[in-house]
Amino acid sequence: MATDEDSPRAIIRRLLVSNADGAVDCSIEILELLANSLVGMIGEHGFETLLYRSAHRVNLDFPWLLYDPRRRPADPEFNLLRDCFDGQDAPQSLAASELLLTTLIDILAVLIGEYMTMLIVQPALNRASARNKSKEQDNG
Repeated sequence: MATDEDSPRAIIRRLLVSNADGAVDCSIEILELLANSLVGMIGEHGFETLLYRSAHRVNLDFPWLLYDPRRRPADPEFNLLRDCFDGQDAPQSLAASELLLTTLIDILAVLIGEYMTMLIVQPALNRASARNKSKEQDNG
């Protein structure tokens, strides 16, 4: 049975906090994994729309997050998103990254249901956790 520690929110928080100085890179890595899981089902345009809607909501709390993938289609490295984070301090970046990722997952759950969302999101977050542990072992 899944615990609160296994929830996407908890996993995202753990990943970002353990990479506080690199929260943007960590969140981009998570987004890449989520995109890989979702693009086959909703298409690249569908994922970009989902990410845009999430960023638009996060922009209410973080006005500097002005992400619009329509400005540069086919941006698999999320350079436009990285540009939004340039110049922001680490705590702001971490908070915005966490809110962006959890908002994306929440919107997806509204669209396709929580069960289906977990089937898609959980493996991507588990891969991100495994990569993070591997990096920690390599550095530690």
